[in-house]
Amino acid sequence: MVPSPDWANPDFTVLKHCLLIFFAFPAIVWGCEPWSVENRANQNLSVGNITLNINDVFNQQLDNENALIHRLANRLHIESRESLIQAQLLFAKGDVFDVNLLEETARNLRRNSYLRRATITPLRICDGAVDILVQTGDNWSLIPGMNFSRAGGENEFSLSVSELNLFGLGKSLGLELDYGRVRDQQVLQYFDPMLFGTTTQFGTQFQNNTDGQVQIIEFEKPFNSLDSRRSWRVRAGNTEYEQNLYDNGFRVNQLAVDNEFFSFKAGASKGKQLIRRNADGTAIYRVTRYSLGWQYSRYQLGATDLFPESTPVDERIFSYPFFEISLLQPAFIKQSNLQLMESVEDINIGHSIRTRIGLASEAFGSNTNALQAELDFNKGWQLNNKTLGLLKASLDGFYTADGIQNGVASTTLETFYFFSAKSRFYTSANIVSATRLFENRQLVLGGATGLRGYPLNFQTGSRRTRFTLEHRYFFDWYPLRLARIGTAAFFDTGAAWDKSEEQRWLSDVGIGLRIVGTRQANAKVMHIDFAFPLNETDRIDRFQLVVSAKTQF
Repeated sequence: MVPSPDWANPDFTVLKHCLLIFFAFPAIVWGCEPWSVENRANQNLSVGNITLNINDVFNQQLDNENALIHRLANRLHIESRESLIQAQLLFAKGDVFDVNLLEETARNLRRNSYLRRATITPLRICDGAVDILVQTGDNWSLIPGMNFSRAGGENEFSLSVSELNLFGLGKSLGLELDYGRVRDQQVLQYFDPMLFGTTTQFGTQFQNNTDGQVQIIEFEKPFNSLDSRRSWRVRAGNTEYEQNLYDNGFRVNQLAVDNEFFSFKAGASKGKQLIRRNADGTAIYRVTRYSLGWQYSRYQLGATDLFPESTPVDERIFSYPFFEISLLQPAFIKQSNLQLMESVEDINIGHSIRTRIGLASEAFGSNTNALQAELDFNKGWQLNNKTLGLLKASLDGFYTADGIQNGVASTTLETFYFFSAKSRFYTSANIVSATRLFENRQLVLGGATGLRGYPLNFQTGSRRTRFTLEHRYFFDWYPLRLARIGTAAFFDTGAAWDKSEEQRWLSDVGIGLRIVGTRQANAKVMHIDFAFPLNETDRIDRFQLVVSAKTQF
């Protein structure tokens, strides 16, 4: 269901009335006319005055957002700077007015974790120029964190502190200490979306783990709009870790993995190509992007202290040029209470296809000749205002003289049925097939990978199928206007097996609680699930408590 416009939100009620008075009076005096939907198709308009209105975390003009905790949060919070928002606008005063650019800019702004909402509204037309209001609301961006998760009878615990809008400039800096099921980690991350005031992005990550280290550095100038013409990226790093391998839920092997990698690519596009324009002025575009690049990766596997008898394999080196093409035909709709709560979610029901072909050769430094291939496909459907479907499919692997190596094909279909604004029925089907995976990779199924009623990695194999049915309910309760609450009743079923094995289907049922902080940047959805296995109950506990933080409901 399409949510009400942001103007209907009580945060904006007072401001809306003020703006209507402010802009309506000059319109009467100077003969301006208010903007209307009928103006969309007018090709002779230009961009007029642009007004930025940046709102703090809480609107203290509202009684329910004027408590001590709200006032203190606003006082301690550094608001996003106007220069940060201005730099992300895809239009400027004097440009040809295109309402599609306004909508695309608003979507881009909403992708920033430090913003809880963003709207861009044409207000009035004066002498052929459209005055525009850009309005944003900040999230609380200084995030001290303490997370606990439990799945499959095992616990994880983490402490973190991060600032996701450093000095109001959109930069992020974070430190995290993780004590997990597989490894303990000390993580330092930094990301700058506008390096030295340019559109170049810079990111780096350092990890000191109990089983190795991670160093990653990246520079990128992305396609930051559908009409962007150039992009490039350089990425390099090294990761060292120990990979556990499982059989029937038990660890049976462990490999030390050392991976060095380097890549660069440059992309070009002709920008948006108009296919047609609907009667209401809505434009349908196609975007084609081409990229050329080089990928280098070296994998070295070895034994560990825990499994010293593991037989190391020869290092794998893949060095190859590649060609990539992406075809986009976006069609965005707005939803709320879909995968998040208290947020406008921009869902693309258009289609996108990306394919990449690389040629690894001993002449280029590889230790084997292979054709590397990737394919990604995404498509959405909205049959009516009560149903929504999302399809994702991917394929990747190396094709050698000996056949496919490290090949994985995956398909996921999600559907939503909207009973009401508070109630949804959700289904998910995921099918994965692998061929001759590298020794450190494995398909697993269990408490953290789709079957909530079973221990971690309870089944393994080269094939995996999982189905989920879930009824979701979203409460009106909004304590201190800090968090939204939801519930879910679910049924999971699935199996993981090798090609030569017979499938052993497992199922579970359960109920869960969902909690998300609505004024916190990069907020995760806290999942607290009680799941009851329906098969092999003589081997495992009668129920599983699964506690985790995820990016979706």
